[in-house]
Amino acid sequence: MMILIVDDDPDFAENCSMLLEAYGYEVTVASSGTEALEKVSLLSLELLISDCSMPGMTGLDLSKRIKTEKTTCLAPVILMSGSLEREVAHGNSYDAFMRKPFLAEHLLSQVKKLLSHNIGNATA
Repeated sequence: MMILIVDDDPDFAENCSMLLEAYGYEVTVASSGTEALEKVSLLSLELLISDCSMPGMTGLDLSKRIKTEKTTCLAPVILMSGSLEREVAHGNSYDAFMRKPFLAEHLLSQVKKLLSHNIGNATA
């Protein structure tokens, strides 16, 4: 099982990855939606954390794709944005939204909440 972080800012993605790894999570990083889809096909996705504003495929587009695939539709999705103007359509293509920058504790709390909720759904 794996957490996938997708962000076109490599420093931000690496910082999030190191934080989650320090708490025992397995993490991999992708720099684009296309790269993320390639990685998803090779791993057992547990959680997707994606930036909204990326060139090419946006985080919202990526999350919609993840939620429609049979093998990944149950994986929770956290979308992030540093843009105050960014509007994210509500719906069932993501499970949480976070504004950048955020406190490490907020990210850890969301990850723990979504993964525990997902485990509950898998065993129900």
